[in-house]
Amino acid sequence: MKVTNPNGRDGTFAVKMHFLYDQGSRMMKTRDPVWVPAEETTTYRVRVTTAGVVDSIDRCTVERRAAAVQ
Repeated sequence: MKVTNPNGRDGTFAVKMHFLYDQGSRMMKTRDPVWVPAEETTTYRVRVTTAGVVDSIDRCTVERRAAAVQ
């Protein structure tokens, strides 16, 4: 996913994602800190440590706004 920082200074943002089963029920949610330079866009890849989990994910939704992390 791409995370954009429209601000004039570098920042870390809490990106919230929801991973869903094919029936639409939530499998898990995560809140990952993503560092983005000022006025730039960073590509963020979610790392999955258990291969079997990936096979169960149907889709992922991402909250459109991320809060700055202090």
